[in-house]
Amino acid sequence: MDDSSTIEETEVNPEFEEVLEAFNEIHEEAQRLAVLNKKQKSDLKLHITKLALTQSQLDNLKQENKKHVSKYKAIGCDCTPTSFNMDDFKSLQTEFENFEKDYYAECMKLQIKLSYLKDLFGKLSKGKSDLNHRLSMQKHTIDKTSLGYNKQTTFSKKTKFVSSKGGEPKQSLQTKEHSAF
Repeated sequence: MDDSSTIEETEVNPEFEEVLEAFNEIHEEAQRLAVLNKKQKSDLKLHITKLALTQSQLDNLKQENKKHVSKYKAIGCDCTPTSFNMDDFKSLQTEFENFEKDYYAECMKLQIKLSYLKDLFGKLSKGKSDLNHRLSMQKHTIDKTSLGYNKQTTFSKKTKFVSSKGGEPKQSLQTKEHSAF
């Protein structure tokens, strides 16, 4: 039985190199786990910071909500969570849709009216320019060339006043000269 106990001892007692290799593998795994643990801790700290920030924002929103609720209660508006139901929402939605349709129809009416007024203004301004052109093309009242008279080269709007004393005739302030066509 001595031989069998030595065989068992060699199988149970591994050699130094095997133990060293197993130790190195465990050491490398421990280092990887340490790096992973460090990363997980930093992520945890980041999430804790975000959670605290979100919690403070939630607290601020709750306070703001309380202010609004008290403000609405002061004016007589019931703003409890049970006061709002889907029927109210649907009625508000249909009211908004009707308002939107009415607003669109009103906009279309105003656009049609605007285009009509633009056309009317264009016609009026064209008529004014045509009238001004016709007036500028009109003959002077003294021009009688088409009636068989000799053609006169210039016409003046000067009004001549004749005095009985025989002096020079006086002229009025209108001194615009016109040429015949």
